[in-house]
Amino acid sequence: MSITPAEAPLLKHIYLRSFLLRFGLAMAAWLVTIFYPDMPLIQDGLSYEKYAAQLASDWLVGRPSSVLEVGIGARAPGPILLIAFFYFLTGGLRVLPLVLAFYSSITAWGPVLTYKIARQLGTSPSGAYYSARLIMWSPAFLIWSALYKEGAIYVVLNLMVYHILLLQEKWQPRSLLIVVGCMPALFALRFYLAAGLAPIVALGLLFGRVKTHADLVNLLWVLLRQIVLVAGLIFLLGQVGFFDRVQADLPANLEEALATIQISRFDLATSATSGYLPDADVSTPEGALAFLPLGLLYFLTVPFPWQLGSMRQNITIPETAFWVLLFPQILSGMKRGLIRNYQGSVLIIAMTASICILYALFMGNIGTAYRMRAQVWLLWAVFAGLGWEQKYERRLAQLESKQLRGQIR
Repeated sequence: MSITPAEAPLLKHIYLRSFLLRFGLAMAAWLVTIFYPDMPLIQDGLSYEKYAAQLASDWLVGRPSSVLEVGIGARAPGPILLIAFFYFLTGGLRVLPLVLAFYSSITAWGPVLTYKIARQLGTSPSGAYYSARLIMWSPAFLIWSALYKEGAIYVVLNLMVYHILLLQEKWQPRSLLIVVGCMPALFALRFYLAAGLAPIVALGLLFGRVKTHADLVNLLWVLLRQIVLVAGLIFLLGQVGFFDRVQADLPANLEEALATIQISRFDLATSATSGYLPDADVSTPEGALAFLPLGLLYFLTVPFPWQLGSMRQNITIPETAFWVLLFPQILSGMKRGLIRNYQGSVLIIAMTASICILYALFMGNIGTAYRMRAQVWLLWAVFAGLGWEQKYERRLAQLESKQLRGQIR
């Protein structure tokens, strides 16, 4: 379902409100960090900014730079490159509020894209606006958009999903190029996320949408079109070196991957006061499979209301409880989405299922679970809008029924 011209003012409103909220929170966090150094709120962002300034300085004088070869630069090149590009354009002018405004102008597109994805799934404008407001106002998305790389991840994920949905309907070279560009961008932000989602992206492209009463010729044409799109995706990703990077950075087999996850998970569970289930063993396929249900439960629900701890942990409890209470509405929205746009809904469900499985095994403390869980909430928000729409229609029907009974009496 395409966006109508009448919705343009609403999209502008969503973007401007999102920008002001993100920029305002980022500025507040920066000021707190300045006046209260013992309570840094954007420590990751300040590290990215420092390395980005050095990288931009190297570019401006034309000297080789090693910023992206070691340490945080090698682990998270995405946000550093983005900020360095901004500093390069400004001639090396290092003013952090300008960087915060620049970054917020990018992350503010997240709720706009959520609206567009919801509309593409067949949600009404009011239901899509409900979905967008969840991403616009939820503290998790505001916090992680304050110069953390998660803010860029949300935009890349949404951008990729939206254009895959468009490609499921018709051939659009621009959308294919955007999807191809999103994969290396996601790799630069969280390499394992891009590698894990790559097969789902290809399968999502393979499922083209057809008219309700399509004949065999049209079905074959749609299938051929989608096969060509997938082949184009694979070819272009190969040309930009995506598969070489994946092969170089990922474990060679499942056993090695699980062993790596076990080491990381144990470190997360034991190095933080909010660690949970430190005795879990996911180093074997059998152990990982046995732990998966419990790990998934913890990943999607912690902190529990009784898990009081640090101030940061405590302030996440209300938001987590809010989203957990939304889960029945989200499930209802998934059912509705499968009816309205089966191919698109399957794509989003498969992507979030993959993310949930990965993080259910990997997460070991409340802080990181809260941070990574927002990637799932981001895509589930569109189903929350569909579920809200269904509840609204049911409530409206009940009200009309009561009014009708009153008139009959």
